[in-house]
Amino acid sequence: MAAGLVDAVDDGHKYKRFVSARFPWLAARSYPTVDASQLELISDWITFLFFYDDMCDTQAATDPAYLQKLVAREDRLVALAFGAELCETDSPLDRALADILARVAARANSFWQQRLATHIQEYIEGCRWERIIRAQGQIPRLATYSRLRLLISAVFPCFDFAGICIDGQRSDFARSIHVQQLEVMANNYICWVNDIYGLDKEIGEKTTSNLVIVLANQHRLTWDQAIDQAIEMCNAELEAFVELELQLEQLGDPDCQAYVRALEAWMRGNLDWYSETHRYQGGERPTEQVGEQAGWSAWTSWQQGATG
Repeated sequence: MAAGLVDAVDDGHKYKRFVSARFPWLAARSYPTVDASQLELISDWITFLFFYDDMCDTQAATDPAYLQKLVAREDRLVALAFGAELCETDSPLDRALADILARVAARANSFWQQRLATHIQEYIEGCRWERIIRAQGQIPRLATYSRLRLLISAVFPCFDFAGICIDGQRSDFARSIHVQQLEVMANNYICWVNDIYGLDKEIGEKTTSNLVIVLANQHRLTWDQAIDQAIEMCNAELEAFVELELQLEQLGDPDCQAYVRALEAWMRGNLDWYSETHRYQGGERPTEQVGEQAGWSAWTSWQQGATG
């Protein structure tokens, strides 16, 4: 954790919460074909993401002194992502990122390293925007949310790790315009699933960049109506992904197909993880079973269509 941004003493609650979140399970489910060393790298990356995310989501992030330190830490993380050297004043979080990036550099060419660095910067900039609207008590319009939510999710850098594990010395399959559109669709689906399941957590944190909250506010919907509409959007995005995927398969590039399968694995792995993690279970959640049932129904339909 970054020095000066967390309590020095932990009574064990944070550790228990960390263990119950089951981050390695998310890595294993979302990257089912990687080898042991790749899975260890990815698990470290996902753990880094959630530690950073918790620093941003804490109520202390509204305190000017805390915010100043957080912004400085973020600037340092971006610098490290683009190749800055470690120094003695760097925090444990800085060193964790530097270690991850060094291991990436041993596997990936300059294209992947630069793409990952850019996505890390976009993620941090997206989190800053999210903090601003939360501090102002603003709920974004759907048009604004739909663009910036893709950055806040940190899914794009997670896709980079998938590409690197397929072949870190090739980049042609990631340059395909069609594949890039599939990345957006997969990211949308993952974000919206997260928003449905994480609604209670984000309401408690006064986070407003949530699809259900955005829909309820902009269209004057009840919570049930907004959740139903969010589920419909999830299913529609999944259907669009499948349709474009089938069209892309006719191009016959096996590496493109491997990468698209990796996107699928992330979509499914994220959904599976939500059924077992305690990270987003914060009390009475009448919408959880509704969201889970709808999500599984869509996936079941997809799988039956693929095998029928």
